[in-house]
Amino acid sequence: MSTVQRGRSLSQAGNVVVLITFVALSALMTFPLVQGLGTHILGAPAPGDNFEYLYKVYWFKQALFDLQVSPFFNASTFYPSGYNVTLSETTLSNTIPALPLTLLWGEVVAYNVAMWVTFVLSGFGMYLLIVHLTRNQLAGVFSGIAFALCPYRMAHLGAGHLPLMGTQWLPLLILYLDRMVTRGQKRDAVMAALFYSLGALSAWYYAYMFALAGLLYVLIRARPWGQYLWQPHFAKSALTFAVVCLLVLGPFALPMTQVWNEGERPQSLRYVDHFSASVLDLFYPNVMHPLWGVWLAERYSQNINENMLFVGFVPLALAVVAWIRRQDRTSTAFGGLSFVFAVLALGTTLHWAGSPVYVPVPPSVERVFTAAMSVLSTRLALYPISSYSLRVAGMMYLPLPTLFLYLFLPFFSAMRVWGRFGLVTLFGIAVLGGYGLQALQESLPRLQRSAPIGRRATLLALALCGLVILEFAAVPYALGACRVEPRLVDEWLARQPDDFAILELPLSKALNGRTLYAMRTHNKKIVSGYGTFFPRTFIDNRPVLEAFPNAASLALLRDWDVRYVLLGATSYGEQWPQLQDTLSTSPDLRHVRTFDDQPIYEGDRLLRLLPGTEQAFVVDRIYVYEVL
Repeated sequence: MSTVQRGRSLSQAGNVVVLITFVALSALMTFPLVQGLGTHILGAPAPGDNFEYLYKVYWFKQALFDLQVSPFFNASTFYPSGYNVTLSETTLSNTIPALPLTLLWGEVVAYNVAMWVTFVLSGFGMYLLIVHLTRNQLAGVFSGIAFALCPYRMAHLGAGHLPLMGTQWLPLLILYLDRMVTRGQKRDAVMAALFYSLGALSAWYYAYMFALAGLLYVLIRARPWGQYLWQPHFAKSALTFAVVCLLVLGPFALPMTQVWNEGERPQSLRYVDHFSASVLDLFYPNVMHPLWGVWLAERYSQNINENMLFVGFVPLALAVVAWIRRQDRTSTAFGGLSFVFAVLALGTTLHWAGSPVYVPVPPSVERVFTAAMSVLSTRLALYPISSYSLRVAGMMYLPLPTLFLYLFLPFFSAMRVWGRFGLVTLFGIAVLGGYGLQALQESLPRLQRSAPIGRRATLLALALCGLVILEFAAVPYALGACRVEPRLVDEWLARQPDDFAILELPLSKALNGRTLYAMRTHNKKIVSGYGTFFPRTFIDNRPVLEAFPNAASLALLRDWDVRYVLLGATSYGEQWPQLQDTLSTSPDLRHVRTFDDQPIYEGDRLLRLLPGTEQAFVVDRIYVYEVL
């Protein structure tokens, strides 16, 4: 065996060891995910989307193999109009690969494995990128850990955001974009396009984010442009990239853009601005930590489902080392990515500690500013929205670049949670952290000459990896887990003959993933559903449904073939006694059964501390009324 072949064999063996390490580390850091692989899913039943995507994993199997219909339209949800599933994320690069597991072991195993695999591949993908950039495997392991286990990913794990877990495609996209710039081979362009498409098919947020990140990286990395971008081989590679993306994404992107127009759009800038991240979110330590997380959560009410953007003090310190020690195009590109996407994550206006920042100004200045923002956001904007909702007399808020992208960039208004752009910042910091570790390792001979450089470098890397694991730890999982089991009322509904629809109230409870997943048991049509956008028919009739049990709502329910209305007494709270009196005197309704929910949520140590999450802990008493 030649020296080259021996070196390649050792490198491949090292890659296998690293991959196994990420498999084991992912199982440990997401515990008890593996323990409850077929019985539990992580996170609370509400708020969050875990049951929504658990149902979608099941729905794709049911539609394709049992019903043999298109999985992109579900006629049984939001009945009678049905639901264009593309009004929400279809996350095809997760649901389609999960099909074999769903067929063999069911949707719970398939969903959990899909979640687990994203940790393994996010870490390993980052490792491959860093090894490509630095030829340093230990630096690759460090960056892989810093990226795969970052609080952003751990938080979205419990929120059930399966689409947003597809972060593994970002480092692989940048890896092949870098090769495309430096080598200009069509094969690299094909691979870059493939990984971009997989990211876009995981989450349409990532279609925008990865495109912006890839474009920015290429523009910075390829300086001077005359040496790279203006060369014929790069033009051919860029064309190849575009063609492959069009072929892979075109069949899915075009229908999605058409049905998005059916969805409800926010009318208030205050609503859009609500989803902006705070500057503090980037630096506030990990509130999911088993030792100090509760103490931190009690002192800062952070949106843990969306704005867990902590970059980590260890990766950040190493990124600073890299920035000081390296001034090449590559590190500059990752530094630029980190900064630009941090700004985008801050949303439409500047926030601090979760609230918009207002600056006192003279009344005349405030009036001019308000008028200018009104003209900009209504008359000039591609996607008009009212800015008056943010107005405070004598004060001025601070618009950020995201606001202008929202108003003028096509389809950008379909997004709403700006903190998600922080993923690219976390990615850039993790890459620079790997560079920083390499810089420290290279400085070791000048610090101490008494031991071999390899041993000291390994110990340093292992120590820093350990510190990152300690910093990002959330085990046992801070947001608990849910047992996946049917409600008693759903089992009863499954035994009722004939084909009919049901309505669950209040709608604040019904519009969530668990109500959607209940269809797995009762196999009846439901008037409600769940998704990013709701269909127009439901939006127009929602006020009528919420007026139940008046005459107009009962007439609508009869027209829609609704036989049973499920009323959550606990969810209605103080309104329930009065509503129950009205129901008891109605000649159009008959009380059929009452069911007590069984508790399914366990192991939480964090979500219970935060406001607005009470619904997650409601074990309801459900009254079933028949529409006569």
